[in-house]
Amino acid sequence: MPERRPRADRAQQFMPFAALKGYYDLIRERERVAEPRRELPDEQALELSQRLAGLERREMASIVHYDGEAYVTTRGLVSDIDLAGRTITVVRTRIPFDDIWEIDDEAPG
Repeated sequence: MPERRPRADRAQQFMPFAALKGYYDLIRERERVAEPRRELPDEQALELSQRLAGLERREMASIVHYDGEAYVTTRGLVSDIDLAGRTITVVRTRIPFDDIWEIDDEAPG
């Protein structure tokens, strides 16, 4: 008679197996519809510049920006603002100033 496997080992044989790791993420990425980049009106550019000047590190922010194909929203803590390189980093996403469409600082209260 074959040796009985512990219950946890027996259950493991029924766990899902992903033969194509990353495949579904790639499919989801391809489903995105490419969106053309929009020009920022002068009034909105001025407001955006003022909001950028008011942002500080370790502050929560929500930034709508162009990622090369579409506009996406990145939310989180501002970890770096590089004025010389003209970029802002939210968590680990580095966003060029020229790609920003809208900034919403999520200050409590």
